[in-house]
Amino acid sequence: MSEESRRWLASCGLTVEQMQNQMDPVYTPARKIHLYHCDHRGLPLALISTEGATAWCAEYDEWGNLLNEENPHQLQQLIRLPGQQYE
Repeated sequence: MSEESRRWLASCGLTVEQMQNQMDPVYTPARKIHLYHCDHRGLPLALISTEGATAWCAEYDEWGNLLNEENPHQLQQLIRLPGQQYE
């Protein structure tokens, strides 16, 4: 915090610690990295965690329509064929 901000807080009778105690912490959701495994058309077949575990996988028909999906972690995987996104 800048010295100017500290002086302003002091003029209000507050300290930096008091202000920090008044503020809610910013919620930051846990992020995980997954690697896409795609077929020759660019259609995602699986999401692989950095540990090497399959976190999501799917089967499609010839036109990219979803036939079967295994999603034990309830991941949102909306990417289909290149240029397509499931809504």
